[in-house]
Amino acid sequence: MLESFLNPMKKWFFWAGVSFIIGGTISLALNLGVQESLGRLEDLTGYAIGWIAVGIVLIIFGLIKGKKERS
Repeated sequence: MLESFLNPMKKWFFWAGVSFIIGGTISLALNLGVQESLGRLEDLTGYAIGWIAVGIVLIIFGLIKGKKERS
């Protein structure tokens, strides 16, 4: 019973990474699409790129973890 509960959680890192990439891309698009120039405190481009990078790391970690579990 416990195994059937944990089975969907195996791909958690992968899907969390996908959501971080989607969120970072949307944030970056909103930030780059503004009409006026942003001040230093308003510019969130670095944060958006950071979320995308975290997403890539989570996807890679999830894929590596998935390969180890299948072996």
